[in-house]
Amino acid sequence: MHFIINENPLITFGITVCFSIVIFFVIRLLLCLLYKKTLMKWGTFQSYIEKLRSKGLPYYAKYGLIGLVVFVALPIPGTGVYGATILSWLLNIKWSLSLLAILPGAIISNGIIVLAAFGIVQGIS
Repeated sequence: MHFIINENPLITFGITVCFSIVIFFVIRLLLCLLYKKTLMKWGTFQSYIEKLRSKGLPYYAKYGLIGLVVFVALPIPGTGVYGATILSWLLNIKWSLSLLAILPGAIISNGIIVLAAFGIVQGIS
């Protein structure tokens, strides 16, 4: 943690955004592989996924990609890149559209966190 505090906030921000993109691709790939190799074969899990999709699709139809951006941008537990990637996979949103929504949300969220962290650190110093 010590090396991050002494860094430039823009470098820290850039690193967090890059890791957000990497996390998106890793989670999306793992979900696709896991689903195709194992979970798709279980009828119970398949019906559970379809039930989740049917509950979430009306919200996606109403709010679209802007809703996903806001979901990622809120820096609270459960939202963010992890949650939005899983949500976009559950709703069968193409990965390119998902990234188009998740990236701006990650930029906003990471910006809020970096500004808060550096503000607190400078306030303490």
